[in-house]
Formats: sequence, C-alpha cells, structure tokens
Amino acid sequence: MKIPVLRLEYSEEEIRAIQAGIKDVLKSGYLTMGTKVAEFEKAFATFTGARYAVATNSGTSSLEIILRAIGVDGRTVVVPSNTMMASPVAVVHAGGKVIFADCDKENLQLDPKDLKKKLRADTRAVMLVHIGGIISPSFQEIKEICDKNRIILIEDAAHAHGATIGGKQAGTLGLAGSFSFYPTKPLVTAEGGMVTTEDEGIYRKAVSLRDHGRAPDDPNNHVELGYNWRFSELHAVLGIQQMKKAKAILTERRKIAAWYDKKLDGVKGIRKLYLPAKVKPSYYKYIVFLDDNIDREMIKKILKEKYSVSLTSEVYSHPCHKQPAFKKYPGTVANDPADTFPQTEYVAAKHICLPVYPGLTEPEVDYVVDSLKKVLSE
Repeated sequence: MKIPVLRLEYSEEEIRAIQAGIKDVLKSGYLTMGTKVAEFEKAFATFTGARYAVATNSGTSSLEIILRAIGVDGRTVVVPSNTMMASPVAVVHAGGKVIFADCDKENLQLDPKDLKKKLRADTRAVMLVHIGGIISPSFQEIKEICDKNRIILIEDAAHAHGATIGGKQAGTLGLAGSFSFYPTKPLVTAEGGMVTTEDEGIYRKAVSLRDHGRAPDDPNNHVELGYNWRFSELHAVLGIQQMKKAKAILTERRKIAAWYDKKLDGVKGIRKLYLPAKVKPSYYKYIVFLDDNIDREMIKKILKEKYSVSLTSEVYSHPCHKQPAFKKYPGTVANDPADTFPQTEYVAAKHICLPVYPGLTEPEVDYVVDSLKKVLSE
C-alpha cells in the first residue's frame, strides 16, 4: 500500500456542484464578498452555534482581526509556545507583546498552572489554541482564571472545526474564535479563515477591518486601519460544499481515530493520548507519543522509504519560544529570560501524527499500524 500525507477526495457529484457554483459566480459579476460568501458565513455560524461568522482570506488574518478588535495594542497576550507561528505573530502584528506559556504534556494544550504564573497587570487576553483539534480538558479552569483576572479569552480554533467540550463547540467558548480552511484542516476552502463571536461589537469591527476599515453605512469613509482581508466568492463555493458534508467529515475522522485507538492498544514503544469523555476532538491530527529511546526522524524515514507510509508534520516540532524570529525581534516577547518550557519541549520532541483524513480505509489503517509496529520492533 501507499499511504500519502493527505488526500482531498471530491465525488463527481460534488465536483459538478462546485462547477455549477463557480458558474453562478462568474455569471453574477461579483467575484468577492457577494451572496456566496454570505451563504457560507451563515452556514458556518449555524454549524458552530455562533451568533456571527465573518469570513476572511486566512486563519491568520481572522486571528489578527480578533486581537485588533479587543485592543491588544501596547498590552500582553498569553499564547502557548506549542502552536503554529501564526498565533504569536498575529499578536505582534496587532500591536501586542507575546507571553509564552507551557503546555500540558498529557494533552498538548495550554497548562493552567503555568498560565497563572504568566499573567501580568497589562495582560489583555489569553489565546487558547485547540492543538490537533483537541479542546483542553482544563478549559473550565482556564476560563475561571481569565474571568477572575478580568482577562479576555479568545480561541485559535484553526484545527478544531466541530470539536466540542461538554457539548459546546470550538469557536463559542471565548469572546471570539478564529478558524482556518487551509487544505490540511478538517474543513477546507483552499485558503480562508473565519471569525466567530456572540459579540456584536466584535462582529462589526471584524466586518470593517477585513475591508480596509470601511464604515458600514458608507464605504468611502474608513473608520479603522484595516487591510484587504476579504474572502472570495470562489472560495465560498468550496466552503458551501464543505458545510453540506461537515457532519459526515467529522464522523469519518472520529471513526478512523477510533480504529487507531483500538488497534494501537498494547503496542510497545508508544503512548496514546488520554482524553476524558467530555472532550470530542475534530481529529485534525491523530497524535501518539514515542518512548524516550526512539528516534522520531528515523521512524518517519523508515516508514516512508520501506513501507510507503508518509506521516504528517507534527503539532509542533519547533516551539515558538525557540523560533529565530523572536531572537531577532526580542522586543516582541515579554517573557522573563528565566522562563522554561519543559512540557512543551517534551511534546515537540516526542510525538508523531498518524494519517487521518476522509477516505482512509480500515485496511489502510491496519497497514499503517502494522508498519509502525514493525519499525518500532526494528
């Protein structure tokens, strides 16, 4: 067998529907910010249970929009070091300074104990990043810390479309949430992002900021220093198609994850994640930890070269607090030089992500697991 990093499968029926949607767009005369974008936004708001949804050209821009809307300029924002660089960089571009926090090595999510240590008088927000499509089992504790200190909680939900905790969806847990629709994500539109919120003020600012800061009642008046973060009608056609099968996509990802859960039982050399029943991930990634004596790069190399099994990239292999960009621009980070991130560095070094995407069959999962067992035994 050959197991690639990713498959993007569209049925002939779906392709015809997308083609018809693109034809509608081309005939409409509106290639951006028209009826298709509005339809996609409405569908995504319904899907998450959010009152408002604002489509943007990327998940990075949707995150920066939230940070600008809540006013982090000259303030600090706590961000887990175990995240994609887009998370802290959005803070910097919004005028804030980053305070990196450690993660919990049991589930890769923000560690509430370290969060308490990192709060400062000028901390405006805490960014909860749902790494791998997992909402932190400690979410309630993190929320209570924020509420007690009158600090805004926002979500980087780029991995977490449809993920829930206690039945409540990602994107509705904080003041606002940010999603990405990059091709590797659970729901995809090639490129794109989304802001979700219950707050009308955040919604109105997001609508303005994504379109050069235009006033809602007069597009020739600019009331904010915005950017061109608009979402195209063509991308919205893909989004509408994805929303029609969003529940089926999540069901399939969870089914594949359940296969791995069962088939990896008792496999020597790895440790599976334990998540309480209240947490239902989107399974952007299926994550397992390797024993300390196992070389990750060697495992990946042998799996690919000998067994044609390609593993996806990690979440993440290079912690943000060690990124060269922040060494180059030290004024963007407000951490104490003595701060350490032992759990983040353990996670970064010791996990792998097994293939999980719609269309992956049970025999293919068997092949991945059997191949992994052989490599580990070698």
